[in-house]
Amino acid sequence: MARIDVPKPLREVINILEDHGYSAYPVGGCVRDSLRGKSPKDWDAAVSATPEQVSLALKSHPSRVIGTGLAHGTVTVIYQDEIYELTTFRTDGEYSDNRRPDTVEFISSIYGDLARRDFTVNAIAYDCKNDKIIDPFHGAADIERGIIRCVGEAGKRFEEDSLRILRGLRFCSVLGFDIEKETSDAMLSHAELLKNVSYERIYSELKMILCGKNIEFVLRRYCDIFAEVLPEIKPMFDFPQINPYHCYDVWEHTVHAVANIEADPVLRMTALFHDSGKPSVHTREVSENGSITDHFYNHGAVSANLALTALDRLKADNASKDAVVYLVKHHGDVTAPTRKSVKRRLNKLCLEFPDGRKIFEMLIKVKLADVSAQAENVRASRAAELNMTLKIADEIITENECFSLKNLAVNGYDIMSVGYSGKAVGKILQNVLDMVISDRLQNNKDEIIKYIKSNSFIIE
Repeated sequence: MARIDVPKPLREVINILEDHGYSAYPVGGCVRDSLRGKSPKDWDAAVSATPEQVSLALKSHPSRVIGTGLAHGTVTVIYQDEIYELTTFRTDGEYSDNRRPDTVEFISSIYGDLARRDFTVNAIAYDCKNDKIIDPFHGAADIERGIIRCVGEAGKRFEEDSLRILRGLRFCSVLGFDIEKETSDAMLSHAELLKNVSYERIYSELKMILCGKNIEFVLRRYCDIFAEVLPEIKPMFDFPQINPYHCYDVWEHTVHAVANIEADPVLRMTALFHDSGKPSVHTREVSENGSITDHFYNHGAVSANLALTALDRLKADNASKDAVVYLVKHHGDVTAPTRKSVKRRLNKLCLEFPDGRKIFEMLIKVKLADVSAQAENVRASRAAELNMTLKIADEIITENECFSLKNLAVNGYDIMSVGYSGKAVGKILQNVLDMVISDRLQNNKDEIIKYIKSNSFIIE
């Protein structure tokens, strides 16, 4: 068994509670991660004391106790700049909304508390005093085997709280675990209950699921669950795309693209939606000899609208939403691997985004993932061109070459000093920038002023 190193501040809190006659155990994810040999991000504990009893026991202790979920027996203890959640042993009443228990009952047994939990890998407590785990549902063995399995009857667990379906997918994707058959079947058969989960929670889980190392398997095996919360993707399932550039149907292409891009929520969400509009714009060309070629004209714009609809519904933050929608819409745009073309693209992006350079890099990554999921005979050449484009962009940025008004050698005051004012200033600056980007004018203040003085600018 992997060693469980409980943080000293939490051990101190647990010792105080035990000195007052209560039981307290680190529980759930911190124990699971410790048994996997990983450092837990958060430490929670289950305790036999009620919130009032916890507060009273720690009254003379330098920690702060905050009642963050008193109805469910939870207090937050802040000590030595660390935050711990302590929750009273409990059993849950009926779940009439398929999300949260209508009532809870505080109990004295850790075993009863573990029995209400979602998956066996999370239903493990650690007895600090005796240095042993409390594992009535064999979660440690499931961790060792890499299995996600419900505590008790799987269907009942998901009927109680349907968010557990997405949590199960998250563990499968992030930890790389398999899902036990009964649990898997119940997740699929209860997927419609996800309608009872708030969009904010769905979005939070989706981002983590998409960024998991096992996302390719999860998308392929559990596509119907994804379709429950993202109906925009369903038309892609099994939709053919017969043309020289593709070897997969639209969904299988999408699955490969998601798996082949960096594990960043914006990038993976972009890859998920980048071809979502293809089924609605599909046309088929049949030649005289009977050969078939599928076309998907303007699918980038249609896909971007679908992504926007989904992200609005999920209440995504504006920065992520704007980036995903732009990247989806423009993933098929061509930027030639030349300094002039790259500078023009960088200039446009810097006008639209606070960090246009980052969006450009993300756009190339999306294109590379797209190419990686295309027909084998086109992958190498297209990837080479995209990598060359990215290399040129890196050189432009590293060498501080001019591609926006921000790094132009003159500003509005310089233009006014030559005798122009009002709208003319902006028009001339843009003209000068175009000249610099196209290498027809050096980004040098004296040269630019000389150019302006020697030309007549007609400003309408």
